[in-house]
Amino acid sequence: MKRLLIIALGLFSTVVQAQGFPDRPLTIIVPAGAGGGGDTTTRLLARGLEEELGQPITIVNQGQGGGVVGLTSIKNAKPDGYTVGLLFPYAGYHYTGQADFSLSDFTPIANFNGDSSALFTAANSDFDDASQAVDALRQSPADYTTHCSGACGSVWDVPVASLLLDEGVDVARIRWIPGKGAASGLSELVSGGVDFLTASLPEASSMIDAGLVRPLTVLSPEPVDGFTSVPLAGELTGSPVDGGTWRALGGPKGMPEEAAKVWEEAVLAVTDSEAFKKAMSQAGFGVRPFDAEGLRNLMKTHEEDTARVMRALGYGK
Repeated sequence: MKRLLIIALGLFSTVVQAQGFPDRPLTIIVPAGAGGGGDTTTRLLARGLEEELGQPITIVNQGQGGGVVGLTSIKNAKPDGYTVGLLFPYAGYHYTGQADFSLSDFTPIANFNGDSSALFTAANSDFDDASQAVDALRQSPADYTTHCSGACGSVWDVPVASLLLDEGVDVARIRWIPGKGAASGLSELVSGGVDFLTASLPEASSMIDAGLVRPLTVLSPEPVDGFTSVPLAGELTGSPVDGGTWRALGGPKGMPEEAAKVWEEAVLAVTDSEAFKKAMSQAGFGVRPFDAEGLRNLMKTHEEDTARVMRALGYGK
């Protein structure tokens, strides 16, 4: 009887805490370095979340291991709702042997951003357009290096690799270089350390404006706002191409349903606000809200699609 009473009191305490949630500062873990798209969009979201939730939010950047460290911290966080994190395409880690994350490791909260992947080269590169680059990669893939921005087999490189694969490139022979984010990848590209970079257009906007890097193509079915002069991948393939990333908030599995719901409603309220939409637009990022169920379906589809692409590229065999 005493044991049952203790269990009942524990359950009651959890419910009471969730109902009063949040009553202290919150933490959002960002599995990326400062300055990249993941960091920028999460900080813009956090501004609105602080107002919605009435508590200060600390952003913790953990880009080590191409994001593996940060995602592991989210997965292992205390499931009380006070520590959540940025989720993004993660399934590729399994096939590159870096980590093994799945939908079952997290509590989906809500999606807030979606952007198309693009292929970049340095401004002084010999490649004038995507067609020339693809021809070179098709003929001598082993001669070229491509920076993935984050971990390879993840956010930006998988869509580009899929495009190259469809264009007859032996992508397994390209040297794919992992990194801690787009900022470090852009530096490598400009310095001549790599031949190509996969990232989003907004992440490279300052380098584009400075005339240091050149986007060869973007995997979007229609021109991207603010970057309408960038050639669409459909011009290369002959049909529309849609590939890129999503960014969402999620917590460790086992979060109290009430706390997860508070976060979900707050994220959706922020993404619906004109202030957030304006800030994201000015920064060049797309707003793409999904509720928890929509995010759950997105993550499931992501895992299935990534498995298909990565196996075709020779990973995990």
